[in-house]
Amino acid sequence: MLVKDIVDIAEQLAPPYLAEHWDNVGLLVGDENRECRKILFALDAIDAVVDEAIDIGADMIITHHPIIFKGVSGINTSTALGQRLIKLIKNDIAVYCAHTSLDIAEGGTNDVLAKTIGLENIEGLIPEENGFLGRIGTFKEEMSLKELADLLIKKLDMTSANVTGELSSKVKKVGLCTGSGADRDFMLAAKKAGCDTYITGDVKYHDAQFAYDIGIDLIDASHYHTEKIAMPFFCEFVKEKSGLDCVVSKINGESFGTIVRR
Repeated sequence: MLVKDIVDIAEQLAPPYLAEHWDNVGLLVGDENRECRKILFALDAIDAVVDEAIDIGADMIITHHPIIFKGVSGINTSTALGQRLIKLIKNDIAVYCAHTSLDIAEGGTNDVLAKTIGLENIEGLIPEENGFLGRIGTFKEEMSLKELADLLIKKLDMTSANVTGELSSKVKKVGLCTGSGADRDFMLAAKKAGCDTYITGDVKYHDAQFAYDIGIDLIDASHYHTEKIAMPFFCEFVKEKSGLDCVVSKINGESFGTIVRR
């Protein structure tokens, strides 16, 4: 298959028209007519992931986050991004990105998280032009906020989770948004929908205070952990339709590799 054939398959799951207007999705590096035999899937094409792709002989990397996001005025060795792009080009490795297109898509990051933790009656949280960002769902059985935090830690393979609210609080209905979803409008929408708890990542200090003020419990399950779980599903989707060798990165773009405790 050619790179452009793989792009067509990936976009069956995450059509680019779903992406936010500010986003940068699609084939960001490489020749669409290059033959592709092996694909590496990762959240981010950081240096370690690029090296991993070279080591395993991958012809293509499919990521969630764009390797090129804002405007690039030059590609040279004076910047880390320039060095990375040059390495990819020298090794003839294409990079495709499905970012907010995968977030909004049915079966994308938000649906994977919702189903991973066992939510039922899943529906959209924030309406977009072509779909929904975030999800709302209910648990079959009520649980405590502490039990939900423990469930997230187990299912997302985390070491801890930051929680705002009384750990004994009861949880039945949950709102969520993978990645960086600590937007106050999202929290308000979850509260208005009757959610007891809102799950996301990248929560700032005053965002947590806002959640407390409007009366919704909040769990920061981290940007990385709420999204990394979607890559195996994306990988399997492309593998099943292409028949190619598709591999999930062992590194997966994680920036925080060491946990330091007191």
